[in-house]
Amino acid sequence: MKMNLALPFEYVKTTKLGMNANKVEEFDEYCQKEESDEFLIISNRKMYYKNYSSTTEAIHLNSLTKVFAGIAIGLLLDEGQIESLHVSIAEYFPTLKNTEKENVTIWHILTHTSGIKTLGHDAELGTAEDCIEYVLARELENSPGTVSTYNNEAVTLLAGIVKKVSGEELDTYLSTRLFKPLNITNWSWAKDKKGTSYAYYGLSLTAIDLAKIGQLFIDKGLWNGKRVLSEKWIEESTHSTQNIEPNWGYLWFTVQNRQEQYIGFGMSGSDGKFLLVCPNQQFIAIRLVHRKKEGPTPYAEHFFKYAMDLVADKE
Repeated sequence: MKMNLALPFEYVKTTKLGMNANKVEEFDEYCQKEESDEFLIISNRKMYYKNYSSTTEAIHLNSLTKVFAGIAIGLLLDEGQIESLHVSIAEYFPTLKNTEKENVTIWHILTHTSGIKTLGHDAELGTAEDCIEYVLARELENSPGTVSTYNNEAVTLLAGIVKKVSGEELDTYLSTRLFKPLNITNWSWAKDKKGTSYAYYGLSLTAIDLAKIGQLFIDKGLWNGKRVLSEKWIEESTHSTQNIEPNWGYLWFTVQNRQEQYIGFGMSGSDGKFLLVCPNQQFIAIRLVHRKKEGPTPYAEHFFKYAMDLVADKE
């Protein structure tokens, strides 16, 4: 099949991917059996794609949304609207000045080391009328920069920072600077009752549009020869950022091969939304689940094992 001019990918069969076709087919069968909606593998811009449910809807990415909030911060840095990741969040939320949270920086939020108390779920956060004010009122449970804890509450503040700095909601800001250049039009973003875009979840995309983000990172921020995101941000955000939990970049987790060598990065969202990007291998793997009918969604480890087996063949 000829390359779709709107996409940087060529649709191919398993035998044309330049990978172990049997392993790709096993991966495909696994994803179909587990009631996935979309599955794709990209290798050197050749794309094997399955849409098992024929859905045209954008699919909720859940926590995969976090990396988009991180991209927004990277864009603000690129534009010079944020001077440094090490600026106190009190610069954007003055009520935090002269409080213990004045020591929390953007860097702490991006690395899950803010120390802001988290419940480990979003039952309260997701129903708060004003999600930003809800988080600002939360206490610290650890000193910033001392403990790494996955933190929906802290990430929520990134939407507030984007609004304070740019004057735009997170979804609007990214729509012009990221989605439009990549021709991503089929998307939506959940908001709280005050109209603030959730930064920790809420974005819906198709698998192919999510793959565009992966390719943008592989191509070091260039899209059709034009700069969308700085190479510096891509390099820093997708590699280890600290020693407390070295597998975290800036809201991406890093991926190592069997020899414990860095080969890429990824992110997962609850209920079966998975993305893996391995730049040196020019490899992207995505699985999205929209509405699963039977049984629990399998652990992310299952998806990443299949994907890493394919990458190992390319090394």
